[in-house]
Amino acid sequence: MNMKRLTKLIKAVMLLTAVIILTQSCKKNEDSRNTNSDKAKLSLQIDSANTLYNSATEGKQAGDYATGSKATLKQAIDLATQVKTGAFTQQEVNNANANLIRAEIAFKNKLILEVSPENLVAYWKFDGDVTDASGNGHNGALKTNYIGATAAAATDGGTVPILTTDRYGAANKAYAFDKGAYVEIPYNNSLYPSSFSISVWVKPTVASNGNYIFSVDHYFGYKFQLQGNNFPFLTVSTDAGIHDVDDNPGAVQLNTWSQLIVTFTPGTIVFYINGKLVKSVTTTGNLIAPKTIVNVCIGNELPKTAYNFSDTSNPNYFYGASYFQGSLDDIRLYNKVLSDAEVNSLYVMEQP
Repeated sequence: MNMKRLTKLIKAVMLLTAVIILTQSCKKNEDSRNTNSDKAKLSLQIDSANTLYNSATEGKQAGDYATGSKATLKQAIDLATQVKTGAFTQQEVNNANANLIRAEIAFKNKLILEVSPENLVAYWKFDGDVTDASGNGHNGALKTNYIGATAAAATDGGTVPILTTDRYGAANKAYAFDKGAYVEIPYNNSLYPSSFSISVWVKPTVASNGNYIFSVDHYFGYKFQLQGNNFPFLTVSTDAGIHDVDDNPGAVQLNTWSQLIVTFTPGTIVFYINGKLVKSVTTTGNLIAPKTIVNVCIGNELPKTAYNFSDTSNPNYFYGASYFQGSLDDIRLYNKVLSDAEVNSLYVMEQP
């Protein structure tokens, strides 16, 4: 045998030896995997996750889980089940259990909670009536009010707010306002907090400077309305003067449902439309007590009985009717400033 052939033979033997060694090594590693694992904890965790999954409902209201969150949890359950029924080491089983626990925690964080229920002063849902759903007893009453451009021309509009279709298309779940119609709520100090947030769904049908949404003694307390160009507009009476602030350029469309939120705390007014921050304005002063104690109005400037028609120096002199024209729904008053995240949560909960 010549040297060249001998060299080739030696190389072939060495290669075969390496393959045999590698094969035996792999077989040894496979044989050393201990898949006789304790899966009791994983089994219990899968049962817990399945119970949570089966009891959960996706939606937009408090108590629901965010849309799409169940699919993510189900994927985690399926992966854990594969480990439970397969041949896996104890470490792999433990990892699957830990991953499923994390998936459950993440899913529970998708639960939609009521926003600051402890700070909710009043909530007029308008679901067939004008009761206060917050449980604080600030129930309203349907009222007529004046129309007319001057005191001499003032006359009763002759209509109360009328139940109408809401933004979801459900009948008798919102109120339509026109011709001075308004909701009157007995005054209470809790309805006049030093810091507040107002949330409301509006569907204006007419652009008007007098589109009052919520009013506590109009200019001499605080009021929230739409201007003639459909800019949301807040007035607050403070010890530093009266502040009239709009959210220009954030206009609201006619004949379209929009969620409006405005917040006030001494020094700052913030406007939101459909969950998005539109404008933040710096102010001065603290909210002062109303000049006169009058009942709270939804859809009008002042209660019908509060107007004066003879003395122009009277703060409640009738200079012309100011009332909302369109539909209103889901009005909330909080005694705190809602955060951006809370505003977004409200919109997610309430959007159609």
